[in-house]
Amino acid sequence: MKSLNRGRYRQSGLSMIEVLIAILVSVIGLFGVMKMQLSAVSNTHSAYLRSQAAVVSNAIVDQLRANSGAALSGAYNMALTASPPTSGGLEVADLTQWRADLAAILPSGGGSIACVSATQICTLVVQWDDSRGLAGSNIQQFSLAVRLQ
Repeated sequence: MKSLNRGRYRQSGLSMIEVLIAILVSVIGLFGVMKMQLSAVSNTHSAYLRSQAAVVSNAIVDQLRANSGAALSGAYNMALTASPPTSGGLEVADLTQWRADLAAILPSGGGSIACVSATQICTLVVQWDDSRGLAGSNIQQFSLAVRLQ
């Protein structure tokens, strides 16, 4: 009779180990799911910023096409670190508004425009800080080349 009780107790101890292992496996799985969710949220934010850069770039492209003579003469040309011009015509208001939109929509957002009259192509570069993203570097750039005529 005593040997029967020993086997019974040993069996219940084995089931306790199985429960602990099952809990451990479940916790590891939940941590994996949490990490995937965190990565998805971060990458979604990066994609949102990239799409906002495209929207703001298309807005200034419309302005370049509306004032193509000034754009091809170099009035819209501006480097990434340069501030918008303070004197001139319609391009001053366009560039000032574009830079303000970039700063408001994108973290540390800035942009440059380079138009070449010989080819009638303007190249826009929008740059921002994407330190919340997981892939790539902190500084991201969106580039767009358009032909004005």
